[in-house]
Amino acid sequence: MSHRSVSAVHRPRAGLSLLEVLVACGILVIGLSSIAALLPAAGSRLAQATLADRAGVLSANAYAEVLNRGLAAADMFSAPDKACVFGKGLSAVPTAGGPGAATAVASGVLATRIDVARGFLLEDDVVYDSGSGDLPVNLFDGTVRRFKEGVCWGAMLACSGSAASGMPATLSIAVFKKEGGPPKSIALTSAGGIFRMATPSEADLKTYLPGCSYALAAPGANAAPRWVRINSSWKQPDGSCWVSFADNSLGSNPTVIGFEGLVQVDQYPVTLQ
Repeated sequence: MSHRSVSAVHRPRAGLSLLEVLVACGILVIGLSSIAALLPAAGSRLAQATLADRAGVLSANAYAEVLNRGLAAADMFSAPDKACVFGKGLSAVPTAGGPGAATAVASGVLATRIDVARGFLLEDDVVYDSGSGDLPVNLFDGTVRRFKEGVCWGAMLACSGSAASGMPATLSIAVFKKEGGPPKSIALTSAGGIFRMATPSEADLKTYLPGCSYALAAPGANAAPRWVRINSSWKQPDGSCWVSFADNSLGSNPTVIGFEGLVQVDQYPVTLQ
């Protein structure tokens, strides 16, 4: 046998074995499964980031609307010793009696300065119809373009003294995911820096007092209502429900008002016009 024929017999075989292919397929499946497991979490984070971005834009727009349209004015108050609330989500705040209660705006003043139906929405989600062709068609209500009811805002003006022109006040802008149900008053009892719900309800705790959100509180007599940040809320094994606030100066038995779908609250010092 010649030298050439011997070399041909011992030449390594080209290609991959079946075992190598199976191992590679296993590694590929594990990698794709890991990526697929991350997609729901990534989608949730993207939705949260989008909502936070939209809420920040809307809050800045709302602040500009309040100042430019003369909504931070003394004649907005129907009762000079109470806070003035208006807009989506806050217009249904309980107004009945007692020091520190909130009140609706002066009759007729709000509607003359801002479009009550549309002025409290972030109108960047247009409503479409399927149309007769392949492309969607804008929907119009009369001659006005229609928008989805989405992120919206409400405002509260609170004065340390009387509501008079030139007096300092605090403007609070509350941004909501959407206009949800009516707010709910929840009675609390102080217990060593934290607060227990007088009527425990896990559903109310999750809906109206979730952690890292806000609630509206009137802490004492002759004190304007103010926003307080919720640090955390939880249910104990014995069934009791508890809330921890960043501000503990709410008295021994405060009542707070919780809101559904509240995203953020921004507060600005203003001077009443």
